[in-house]
Amino acid sequence: MSAGRRSGRLKGPRAVYVDDPFEAAGLSDNEEESNKPKVSSRRKGKRAEAEDLSSDDEFVAGSGDEVDYGLDEDEVGTDAADDPEGELGSQGGASEPEEMWIGAAEGTLRKERSGFQQRDTHARKRRADAAALPNPDETHSRGIIEPKDHLSKTAYYTLTFGTDDRDLMAAVHFRMRWNKALDVAFPSRATLEDREQKPSYLYGPTFGVHPDDMLRESTRGWDWYYDRDTGPIFKKKQRIHNLEESMIFQRYLPPPDARKHGILLGPHNNQQLYKLGYHETFDFGKAWSTQPGQSETGTRKIREGWILNIGHKALCMAWAPNQDGLTQYLAVVAPITEAQKAQCTPEGSEPTTPFRPSHPTPSALQIWEFKGKKSETPTITLDMETKPRLRQVLCADWGDLRRMSWNSMPRAKREEDEEEARKSIGLLATVWGDGKVRVLDIKTERGSQKTEYLKVESPAFEARPPATVCTCVTWLSPGDLAVGCGNGFVAVWNIKPCSEPEPLPYFYRPVHDTYILSITSAYPAHPQLIITVAMDGETRMWSTIDSSSEMASTVRMRGASAYISYSPLCQSVIAGDENEFARIIPIRRFISTTVIARFTSNISAMAPSSTHHPCALFGSTAGEVAGTNPFRRILYNKEQVWQQMWFTHEWVRPTSETDTLGISRFYDGYRAENQKLAKNKMSESKPIMGMGTSTIYEEGTHVTALGWNPNRHCAGWASAALGCGLLRVEDLAI
Repeated sequence: MSAGRRSGRLKGPRAVYVDDPFEAAGLSDNEEESNKPKVSSRRKGKRAEAEDLSSDDEFVAGSGDEVDYGLDEDEVGTDAADDPEGELGSQGGASEPEEMWIGAAEGTLRKERSGFQQRDTHARKRRADAAALPNPDETHSRGIIEPKDHLSKTAYYTLTFGTDDRDLMAAVHFRMRWNKALDVAFPSRATLEDREQKPSYLYGPTFGVHPDDMLRESTRGWDWYYDRDTGPIFKKKQRIHNLEESMIFQRYLPPPDARKHGILLGPHNNQQLYKLGYHETFDFGKAWSTQPGQSETGTRKIREGWILNIGHKALCMAWAPNQDGLTQYLAVVAPITEAQKAQCTPEGSEPTTPFRPSHPTPSALQIWEFKGKKSETPTITLDMETKPRLRQVLCADWGDLRRMSWNSMPRAKREEDEEEARKSIGLLATVWGDGKVRVLDIKTERGSQKTEYLKVESPAFEARPPATVCTCVTWLSPGDLAVGCGNGFVAVWNIKPCSEPEPLPYFYRPVHDTYILSITSAYPAHPQLIITVAMDGETRMWSTIDSSSEMASTVRMRGASAYISYSPLCQSVIAGDENEFARIIPIRRFISTTVIARFTSNISAMAPSSTHHPCALFGSTAGEVAGTNPFRRILYNKEQVWQQMWFTHEWVRPTSETDTLGISRFYDGYRAENQKLAKNKMSESKPIMGMGTSTIYEEGTHVTALGWNPNRHCAGWASAALGCGLLRVEDLAI
């Protein structure tokens, strides 16, 4: 029988030596102690313990080892270097360690700075708004209240959304609609349709802007486009002509291949192989509705959606806004192959880099048309009886089309739109490989069932900043656009016609020190605020009124992420983060970030934020596409993070024994999961030879572009482009 466990504590009173031999010999370190009155052994022992606690353990303010990362109790003990909320957490930076009070023998109080984060045993004094008053002995780096303090809801909402009634009313408006358990990952159809059944709080539907101002911008803001003087000049500057179909596939689009792309779809225990040719479409709901021993008639499809084969990975993709009918348009860019570029590049030329203009190689913009099903409800679903078709192909010799952004400002319908011979889809701002930004006025032929092949000789607007290239673009108003540059500058142009041959930007100032990866504006509530992220990992928010003084920066990323978008519902910026995390940054607390999602690999795509629901969509290099609702975490920063996988995709290279271009496998049917954000998933893998490992995936596996449909009745439609050349469109409204 094993012996019982014994306590390691000392039993009995501690030995106290009243007569100190060193003191008797006159070797005392402090001569003043000899003049002090002698105390009893018990009293002296307590005082010695207090002195031992506060003598050699003094804490120096600003030590990085004692940072409070605001983790939950079940997350304490994780590695701080792998904790995104510690480095980029919602607390906005390191806080000083709290102080403990220890009583001494004479009744005085001594302070101890503990090396561990222990809660203060004394209640802090607070202001009238429940904000904690700082201790005068503590040091503070920023003059802002920490959200980790125990604040009232009123104080927390004021800190997050602002003190103005317009901002608070907008937050309450969306809190009543999007704080439900049903909308933790993807928007539900019931929530999208009950918009009119609850109070709107005046400023709620317009994101804090007065409804009259929004109406004025949707009408008077577009007067320049319909004006008899400026409108025709702007439209005539764009010159296009028709091209033959054979020329399109030889020069401007990836060449078609006789082989087809293999696709494995269906339930995980009964997946079937389908083959999809170049520019063909496939209803993948058939893989779910057809069961062994059953016919397709009379069966209800579990999933509905389309898969398209565009022949090459998509560089960018975007849905056309302001489309109120059943027809929806999706713009996709599939670049040509390297062999085609080599035929158009002169011999001996230097290789292209993102910092300088590239050779004028051919490129094309594809406009795909999708149909919706008629419905009496405010939302509609995809019409699975009408196949998507390639509506228009716009070709140009300006290099690769790298970035594009539709003018999503509200635009009221006018009689002039119906009088024109061609139907207007919208204004599309594009960034090309030659370093210029161009605005295209996209129009299609009414009632035509054929694909239009057009060559753009001159755009409606064209500009380029001096001595650099354009890298990214966003719209500020119906007639103004902001462009990020390769030298860290930001240029703002007005696209109205002018007399100058080379339009000059009315705003051109340095914001970063290097290449700007992405840019977005806080439209509509704060159109003067612009958020940019650069190659050095800096994310900054600044004002066009005074960019030098009105600027805020958040925690710098060690590895820059090129994905950023402003969400007007959350009044925050949604962005990618280093490694495999996604974050959200409130514009009123831009110095702090909150992690909202995590993946098994790096983020490779992010859908622009929707104006009809707060759900965010992210894609990774591992082929994962997941959605989450960050609005719940904005309302309460300790809210559990839920995310749900839309699908996962795997791609394998073709072999000599197969007659396909490769095989893609899709996994569907995931459920929502609660994510723990305290630890890096890469660190959870077993190390090899004492070193952490990471997975390298095939180029055809990763997600290259994502998008939400910006129109309200189709707000649940989502699209995902993959590196193997497939494009998936599905209605995700639950």
